[in-house]
Amino acid sequence: MSSADYTAIYDPDVDFDARYTLATAARIVPHLGAGEHVLEAGAATGLMTAELVAAGARVTAIDRSVGYLERLHARGLPGVVTACRDLDADALPAGPFDHVVATNLLHELDDPAAFLRRAAAVLRPGGRVHVSVPNPTSLHRLVALEMGLLADLHELSARAEGLSTRRMLDHETLAAHARDAGLAVEDRTGVLCKPLPNALMEQLPAAVLDGLDAVSHRVPDLCAMTLMRLRRA
Repeated sequence: MSSADYTAIYDPDVDFDARYTLATAARIVPHLGAGEHVLEAGAATGLMTAELVAAGARVTAIDRSVGYLERLHARGLPGVVTACRDLDADALPAGPFDHVVATNLLHELDDPAAFLRRAAAVLRPGGRVHVSVPNPTSLHRLVALEMGLLADLHELSARAEGLSTRRMLDHETLAAHARDAGLAVEDRTGVLCKPLPNALMEQLPAAVLDGLDAVSHRVPDLCAMTLMRLRRA
């Protein structure tokens, strides 16, 4: 993972990205069984963790930031085990886990394919990995391309570079990495059809934002985030 530490300037609880986190959680929790063991990689301050625990999961939460993990602890979530890990360099906690949740993470890693192989190795047979990444063909990026603000759909914005993004991962590349890790793609969907940058999206009424998320299943290729559910054989 990049050595650049953005945690002092980025609050995942209040940034517009929190809407992605909660919308993604709403898509993941129906696939969790009560008491199932979940490894959450890149747990940050625990916004997703709280949703997993509320669904009845037992969560092992890992992140590279001690400060974020301290805030996760402060939530007082029952049964959550935490560990500070560099997700590029350090081994994952020993499984087996029923699920690995790695949302809004892989694009920050040096080798996302290697992470998926390690995630598959700590899953029980039939276990699932839930991953989400920013979508290079999101509607707001297509608009930026037409306006000349991006030269290419895989070009990184200044915001992305400031948040340690290494690359944009399209769904075909993500699926190929999954197959190489021995994971089958069970489902691909989108999270939040996003026509505008975050700063402008924040100005929209909540009802409009809810509608833009509700339509996501119809236009996954135009959504801000790609979410995949992967299954180990």
